Formats: sequence, structure tokens, C-alpha cells
Amino acid sequence: MAQIVLDHLTKRFGETPAVIDLSLELASGELVALLGPSGCGKTTTLRMVAGFETPTAGRVLLADRDLTDAPPERRNCGMVFQNYALFPHLTVEQNVAFGLEMRAVERAEIRRRVADILGKVGLAGLGGRYPRQLSGGQQQRTALARALVVNPSVLLLDEPLANLDAKLREEMRFYIRSLQREFHITTLYVTHDQAEALVLADRVAILMGGVLQQYGRPEDVYHRPRSAAVAGFIGLTNLIPGRVRTRAAGRVVVDTVLGLVTAAGDPALREGAEVLLSVRPEQLDLVRPGAAPQDGANVLRGTVRERTFLGSLADFRVDVDGGVVLRVQGRPSAMERAGDAVAVAFDAEAAWALPGATS
Repeated sequence: MAQIVLDHLTKRFGETPAVIDLSLELASGELVALLGPSGCGKTTTLRMVAGFETPTAGRVLLADRDLTDAPPERRNCGMVFQNYALFPHLTVEQNVAFGLEMRAVERAEIRRRVADILGKVGLAGLGGRYPRQLSGGQQQRTALARALVVNPSVLLLDEPLANLDAKLREEMRFYIRSLQREFHITTLYVTHDQAEALVLADRVAILMGGVLQQYGRPEDVYHRPRSAAVAGFIGLTNLIPGRVRTRAAGRVVVDTVLGLVTAAGDPALREGAEVLLSVRPEQLDLVRPGAAPQDGANVLRGTVRERTFLGSLADFRVDVDGGVVLRVQGRPSAMERAGDAVAVAFDAEAAWALPGATS
């Protein structure tokens, strides 16, 4: 059963569209990331689910109930805001208890549930502190505890890690994921951070300009993008234009300025279609010029233009035939330097042919 259903949801502010005909379903217990650049409609969508914005058109269903016009307090949603929205004059315990008090829960039950949730989020013993006395991570856990203590049907997170430093942000990604699995709560998570979405989500919905571009597992969105816009937004990629010469058994042979390249391809592509080949930098290997290719591998000759050390990897710009510069990422111990003649090798499955602008 779908726990959250967005049915042809549209939101306009005056004449300006923010979300356009968005349909999305979240299964019970699933974590879905709404991912996209700033201004794409992510937070507006979240606010419509929470009841803070009214759709211009379409419906919001929570557990099969149409709550499109219902106020926030009737939706049983737990929400964590980007700035956490903690009350500075209340202690951690008081902040967490606030939602229960608004629901007129008995005081003894409030104390029990608050103590229980503080233990689960790692804040036991800190209930008497005020938000200003907490670290960023502790404030974030307090906001999570406040959202979870009311036993919500769904959890809504609006870029909750945006205010944390890089190391803490990485730690909290895994913490939120483990907490979500423990509570088995359906979660809609808004972020512009691609790594965050790929690490956390069961499925990723990519929004651009208020329009849903792709919805699927992180692996599929990353390795099998449906458009050049998605391929370019998710991670890094090399986009090589070409035209399908032949196709068979799920693969296509593409005429490009680099020569013939064999790739995996969208089943809808036909011979003669204009395409773009998306090849991720980490899926390319630098090998010795003249090295024998493995079965089915594509091999391109080139020259290293630039090498950059990035700590955990080395990043190369390689000039190959046809005046194309490919970005290649490999081991930081790689010995190739600027000016070296190399070959760039990649398996057919590492290249994905997607429709070009005119196909």
C-alpha cells in the first residue's frame, strides 16, 4: 500500500509555476529523496504534503486519505526543518515534549515517551540543556526526536543536514538512515546534495523546473539516466554525441567523432537515432597505448592534458580523437602525467546511450 500519493500535483505562485503536474507514490516504510537544484520545487512539494501550502491543482493522499485541504495538525506528519526550528527558551526535553502537549497527552506518558526517544537518538542526559548549549549535530537530533515522538505516519525532512560541516553531515546521513529503518517510517527527504540522496534513499525523484525528470532506485538514476539533464546533474559524466548505427541484444553501436563505440542503450532507441553517450569518469580506465582490449571493451587513444590530485583519487583530462576531452578518475597512485600518451578503455555496459536532442 502506498503511504504517500501525490496525484497530478501543481502549485503556482501567481503566474509562476513552482510544481507542475507531479505524480509520485511512496510505499510504506520507504525513504524517498526529492533531489534537484535550488528553485526546482522540492520544498514547495514537501510543504504541500505537510499542509503548509495548498495545491493549485491535484491531490495529496496520506494512507489512502485525501488530505489535500486538511490543515497540518490533521495530517500526523513529523517535520524537520532546515534550521531545526527549535524553541530557544525551552530545554531539549521541553522542545521534544511540545507536540505531545499540543495533543493533550497525559503528563506521565509525555515523560515516558520523551525519555525513550531521547535515548534512541543519543541525547540521554542532555534533556535539561537549551539549544544554544548543543552542537549542530545534537540540535539536529533534538529536531528529529521532536518529529518522531508523536508517532507520525510519515516523516518529512527539509534539507536537515545543510547547516552541518562536511564530516558531521556524512555521519548524520547514516544515522538518519538507521533511525528511519528502526522506526520503519515512510520518509520524504528534500535535498540538493546528490551524495546525500544516493546514500539515504530507497528511491530518488529528480525535479527540475518543477517537473519530475526521473524516479527510480539510486543505481538506476545514476547509471541509467533518462536525459542529458539528469546525467549532467547527478555526479560527473562525459557526454559524447553520436548516432545509432546498429542495435542488438540490449546494446547499440554508435557512430561518434571518436569512432564506433559500443554501449548499453535505452530499449526505445532505433537505428539512426541521435543519442548522447553518458560515461562516468570512474568507469574509464587509463591503460598503456596498444594494450589488447578485453572482449567488448571500447579503447580510445589519447594524451593526458591535465592531472589533478584529489586525495582519494586522481582526476585526469584526456584529449582523445575528434577533439574530445574526457574526464577520467582513478587511483591516486596512478603514474600518468600531463603529456603522456595513453589509451582510455571502458566496457560497453559502462556507457549508456540516451536520446539526443532531436531523436
